[in-house]
Amino acid sequence: MKNKLLIITLIGLLMLTGCESKKQEESKQVVETNGMLTYTIDGEVAKEKPTKEDGYFVNKIVCDNGTDMMWDNDNWEVELTEVKSKDRCMVDFTKDSSASGYRITVTSNSTSSLDSLSKATTENGTVIIYSTSTIKNVSGCNGKIEGNKVIVSNVTENQTCNITMELTLANAILIAYAPKPARTSFSIIDDGIPGLYTGSDDQGTTYYFSGDGTNMNNWVSFAGKLWRVIRINGNGSVRLLYAGNGTSAVDVSMSVYSLNSNTYNHPAYVGWKYAEGENIEENRESITNSGAYNVVNTWYNELSDDKKNYIDIEAIYCNDRDLADGNSYNVSKTFYYNVYTRLFLYKTPTFKCNNLSDRFTTFGLMTADEVAFAGGVWGIQNMKSYYYLNKMGIGSITEEYDWWTMTPFRWNKYSNAGRAAMVIINGSNGMLNNSDIAVKSAVIRPVISIKKETLITGGDGSGDNPYTLSL
Repeated sequence: MKNKLLIITLIGLLMLTGCESKKQEESKQVVETNGMLTYTIDGEVAKEKPTKEDGYFVNKIVCDNGTDMMWDNDNWEVELTEVKSKDRCMVDFTKDSSASGYRITVTSNSTSSLDSLSKATTENGTVIIYSTSTIKNVSGCNGKIEGNKVIVSNVTENQTCNITMELTLANAILIAYAPKPARTSFSIIDDGIPGLYTGSDDQGTTYYFSGDGTNMNNWVSFAGKLWRVIRINGNGSVRLLYAGNGTSAVDVSMSVYSLNSNTYNHPAYVGWKYAEGENIEENRESITNSGAYNVVNTWYNELSDDKKNYIDIEAIYCNDRDLADGNSYNVSKTFYYNVYTRLFLYKTPTFKCNNLSDRFTTFGLMTADEVAFAGGVWGIQNMKSYYYLNKMGIGSITEEYDWWTMTPFRWNKYSNAGRAAMVIINGSNGMLNNSDIAVKSAVIRPVISIKKETLITGGDGSGDNPYTLSL
């Protein structure tokens, strides 16, 4: 927020008084005065102030009695740093970007953090650029960093300041991909222009990637491996999908989803964690870990304490065990979980996790709904999605192997076994479908969330130059 230093209130003759020259540290709006300002265009007197929309900007300001004034070319308003009583100032406008004036132009790796990218001042005057992010350094001008602002003093010529911010991973993503409104149609695959879309989860506003993953810059390097950004969570942390060395992501484990190949004949076994109960609520008790959970837990426990410190343990991972519309829990009959309604029938994915007992923290797997938000459709191949592609953009990141999501699909009375959603690769190339939790051995791809305050130290998010991180 800009720290405007004076409100000029005009009564009667609208004259500036000496008492108004007192600096104030509060953020205030400046009112331009008929008595103080006159305007010229390229040195010629103007009858009225030119408009920004016509392509003008302030080149320089000349004051008769030493007032130190700034003009914000972006927000088209005047700012004052030091006012002399009864002064008169001439504000010169131009369209000529090469004109020699007293103007400070700004470049930055986070322009959205700055109050303006162009300000003009009087000769030997001062320009102040305010930031909402932490400023790392400034170069190219004689600016100095003071708190959340860059101050350029004794301006006698046009200068360009390059202001570098300390960017969080989330901010870097939001700068690279301006968020679009939420996707509204999920009945066909999204293999078009990659983008970042807006949605809602249980913790707030989420921003998720969708579209052609071939050149999507959502790669991150963490713990010696590559990952792909699924989304920015509602709590500000960044959710990552394991991508191994970028060529293959099968090295964590190939496993059945359930505890072991003999653990199949009870509906409870579709749980990320579960108990063998007589109804769905008893099944939701977190007594026993699934095999998929144990794989990720083992991987997580092998991380150093330093790496664990990057992981947000409050982000939510959903193992949705709500039943589909019209279904009831009965081990003697086939019944479906709610993903059947959302994705198989009606193509309406959600990031929300209705039942608190289905919410898990620290780590998880990708959900079937996240696959749908990322461009997948139940039963349709998608070989251009980021969750499918390796970093060369020409094949499967899990080679010929399928991989599990953490979303239950149904209880099958005929096989007396539970089934969970997975991404099918072998022969179906990126298709969202389902499989028996105890028969099918598939790739386990951990999903974690990086703390919202995590900074990037380099990279542009491409496969060959992934974002690197620092806390």
